[in-house]
Parts: sequence; structure tokens; C-alpha cells
Amino acid sequence: MAATLYDVHTHIGMDPGFYLRRWWPYAATVQELLEHMDAHRIGKAVCFPFVVPSAFDPYGFADRKALELMPGRFPFDRENELLSVEIARLDTDKRLLQFGMFDPMREVAAQVKNLEKLAPNFAGLKTQTTVIQSPIRSLLNEGRDIMRLAQQHDLPVLIHTAVLPADPWAQARDCLDVAEVFPRVRFNLAHSLRFDRECLNRAAAMPNVWVDCAAHLVHCALALKNSPAIAPKAQRVDADYSKPSEVLAVLHEMLPGRYLWGSDYPFMSWIADDMSAVYSYKQETAALHALPPNVRDDIASRAPEAWLFGDKGARS
Repeated sequence: MAATLYDVHTHIGMDPGFYLRRWWPYAATVQELLEHMDAHRIGKAVCFPFVVPSAFDPYGFADRKALELMPGRFPFDRENELLSVEIARLDTDKRLLQFGMFDPMREVAAQVKNLEKLAPNFAGLKTQTTVIQSPIRSLLNEGRDIMRLAQQHDLPVLIHTAVLPADPWAQARDCLDVAEVFPRVRFNLAHSLRFDRECLNRAAAMPNVWVDCAAHLVHCALALKNSPAIAPKAQRVDADYSKPSEVLAVLHEMLPGRYLWGSDYPFMSWIADDMSAVYSYKQETAALHALPPNVRDDIASRAPEAWLFGDKGARS
């Protein structure tokens, strides 16, 4: 029987702040994701809400680049539950595994209470700290109760990573430090750790860390441009970034059994203030399917199931 292939990194929902700021994409639905999966032989997917929740003033975000909580609100107070409802209505074959989105710094007690209530719906937790400007190291201090919740419910945690010097919120080394402090939590540190060789070697030495390749085509293109969003050439994994499938194979060799395939749907494309890159789900999956079957099945089936379920094994 063919292995079930997983997409471990997708977003569903909407972001009025992105829309008003003229950023794209700004919305995606369960139905759209399932149709892409059907078209490209992906059996299951991890999904979570968009990045800037409605608790933040969308006009402040769009007009002043401000992140201001509105009165009486806390991050993801509505989005996690709304996604649960959408999945229940449309994902009749139970192919989607929902992660609860969180902010590691703001209104943590209120978030934990809400996440605890919704925990039966969750297969894990997710944070993207760059856009919401919330330091990932907060999980070592004021956000520690979120990690306690992850441990209590055996929820894997997916963390966005960065190496851009101007990004103090999601530095890859800080993400690795967090994973080191919580060895009982299974972490996925996203975006191939921006191809940083030292960080990837450190991840390979940590048994509770997996790494996904989300938005792989964008990152390969950025590497070819020597973008500061990617590790500098002297610190970058040696690979031919003009051949994304070969890059996947090289990183798989560094992290056998712990490298994961994820599309970042719909954020395999990104149009913002100073960047424009447009790729499709078809292109992302083409890079996956171009791999030798044993490598493809390791990064899209065996490794995802190990990260998601640990010793419990895959759930039906």
C-alpha cells in the first residue's frame, strides 16, 4: 500500500490586516486546500490559522505597521475555534490535523485557557513570531505555560524561524534554545532553518527537533540571490539552489528521519512591501515528487508521523 503523504505546514483563514496593507495572500479555505491535496497526491495536512489575528487592529497594522490589541481581545481568541468549525463542516474524511495558533508573549493566561478548552480539537500548536513581533524566547519566561500545555497534552509544536539580522523575534538559534529547554516536546523548526549549516547540524543532534522545508521554492530562489533572509553563503548548506529537489535531498541526508515536507500553503507565495514571489502548490509538490520514492516517503510520510504522533504511531 502506498504511503500516506503529509503536508506539515499550511494556513487556513483570512487576514484583514494583510488585505488592507495590500499584502498577498490574505485568505484560504479548507475546501481549496483539500482540492490542491487531491490534485497532487497529498493524503493529509497540518493546518492552522493565518498569522495576524483579528484581535489586532487591522487598520493600525495596515496604516501604521502597528500591532495593537483591541480592548477585551487576546491573540487567536476567535481564529482557532473558527478553524475547528470549518474543518468539522468540510473535512468529512478527516484529512486535516489542526494546530492551535498562539502568541508567546501577549495575554498568555487568556490564551492558555482558550487553548486548553480547544485542546481536544488540536494535533499540535503553532506560532509565527516575526509578523506579530513577539520574541520566541518569551516561551522561556512569560510564555512558559504554553509549553507546559504542550507537554501535558503531548502536542508537537511548530515554530517559524528566521536568520535575518533585522528580525529579533524568531532567530533560529533562539528557536533551538527553546527546544533544548523543553526536551519532552517534539518541535518542528520551519523553513529549513534558512539553510544555516550550523543550525541544521545542531538540530540533527537534538532528538526532539524536526525541521520542515515550508515555502521551499521561495527560499531556494532567495539563496540564489544571496538574500539576507537566508543564511550567508559562508554559513549556508552547500547545494545547488537552482535545483530545489536536489536541495531537499541534501537536507534529508543531514536530517534523515527528521526532515519534513511542507508547502506553507498559501504562503509558498509572498507579496509584501518589498518582496514579490509567486509559486503554486503544483510547483511545490513537483519538487517533492521528483525525489526518489524512499526519500520522498521519508520526508513526507515516516518523518511527519514520527513528529506528529511520537511513540503512539499514526492515527487513522
